[in-house]
Amino acid sequence: MTTQDLFTRFQQRLAALGGTEGHQASNLPAAASIIADHPALADRKLVIPPDFSDSRPWSRILPLLREKGINIREADSPAGIADAPAGLSSAELAVAETGSVLMAENSLVARAVSMLTMTHFVLIRACDLVPMLDDVGKRLQQLTQAGPDQRHYISLITGPSRTSDIERSLTIGVQGPKVMCILVVTDWETEL
Repeated sequence: MTTQDLFTRFQQRLAALGGTEGHQASNLPAAASIIADHPALADRKLVIPPDFSDSRPWSRILPLLREKGINIREADSPAGIADAPAGLSSAELAVAETGSVLMAENSLVARAVSMLTMTHFVLIRACDLVPMLDDVGKRLQQLTQAGPDQRHYISLITGPSRTSDIERSLTIGVQGPKVMCILVVTDWETEL
């Protein structure tokens, strides 16, 4: 499958989930525009995980967002970001078959950005979009292996949280983001 085929399949799964958007961005400036123009950023405030500004290649999107008038705040505690309008983080992998993203962090505060903000923006490299859920196994082994790259908070997220009562009335976003906006970035390396 080509990258475009994978993205098309991924986007179809996201549409079926409800509350989830998938966007293809050719580069980081395009991704910054999608984020800055999103209705969830009406107040122009965005929360990022601690050390996000040190992460490569994603840290280069921060000055682009600031140029667009976005006020970026680093998360300091789960309580401090609970119900924040929007958060931004990055995923290790995205799965076309299920519309899932694999999140892997080393701190609870970083993980809370994807769990407690009302809209969660997720950056993923196009080369990290895999066809099947089975493709996640090898990456999970790498992430959980003891050593300096080991991650302690790992989750496979498929759309916003959902729950239903005894009468099968579905509610989306009760315990977590109401909207997930996943941006698949093709060219994340070009110097800006």
